[in-house]
Amino acid sequence: MTKKDTIMIFQQPELYFFPFYKDLVFAPFGIPEKSFRYLLYKGLYLLRIPLYTRFWGDWKNHLKEAGQVIIFDYGYQRGMETYIHKVNPDCKVSLFFWNIVNARQKNHKLFTDKSAIYSTDKGDCKTYGFRYQHMFYPREFYTPYNPDCGNRLFFIGQDKGRGPYILSLKKALEQAGIVCDIRLLSKSKGAAYRNSLRTILTDRSIPYEEYCRILSGCGILLDINQEGQTALTMRVMESVFFSKKLITNNQDIRSYPFYEENNIFLLPDDRTLPDPKDLARFLEAPFVPYSSEVLDSLSFQHWKDGFAR
Repeated sequence: MTKKDTIMIFQQPELYFFPFYKDLVFAPFGIPEKSFRYLLYKGLYLLRIPLYTRFWGDWKNHLKEAGQVIIFDYGYQRGMETYIHKVNPDCKVSLFFWNIVNARQKNHKLFTDKSAIYSTDKGDCKTYGFRYQHMFYPREFYTPYNPDCGNRLFFIGQDKGRGPYILSLKKALEQAGIVCDIRLLSKSKGAAYRNSLRTILTDRSIPYEEYCRILSGCGILLDINQEGQTALTMRVMESVFFSKKLITNNQDIRSYPFYEENNIFLLPDDRTLPDPKDLARFLEAPFVPYSSEVLDSLSFQHWKDGFAR
């Protein structure tokens, strides 16, 4: 196969680690989403006037050399798979949910090949009949364990109703001797609510490159899933590939081959606070390095090959 045997369509390819795959990942549109041309596109799209495909991105120019196209949930636009097959009838097209399905995200209803819809959330696979596919992370980012990072914990993320719990959890973590750098982004405009969380609120998101630099200097990552979410998050992937300990409320993580109790601390599933003594014992346990087999099983290569099977 050619270099572009797999093309990814992702809503904002400048985010996360996707710039590492700059020759393989493309934005769905060739126009800014905040522009007059985008409004024109939406009008044509809603009216189903075929001219709307002219506004799609550069990925259109690479279809003939692609063995498969994987469209991420928020990158999908109705009719993409039909368009791709007109250009390259032999190309496999898959829709991949790396977010959970919600009221605003129902692209699975538009995608025509229901057997080619995948999700990284086992609950959504069961509910909607999707095929399971794991998350992935660049194998090249692997960093060996650094004991000097010790008891420093880092978390930055959206509130999503988790703020009060995370604030209470921070106090329990600190009681166990963990130094917490927790930054919460909240869309709430309620003065009382924001004031209650003022010690962890931030108004500044950070580029992923800066995020990784901060993460590299910490020994522990915090992972709090949304209610109803069982999928592994990016923080889980980062904990594996950057060799960090992980504190998470995702009980399903025990079902994965890489689960190691020395490396992963499970929070109570009812959102009660953990015993600081249990956290202290977790900190004292030696980190167990992840094997090459584990890293390979969560790599981009393994991920993309899973769609081609």
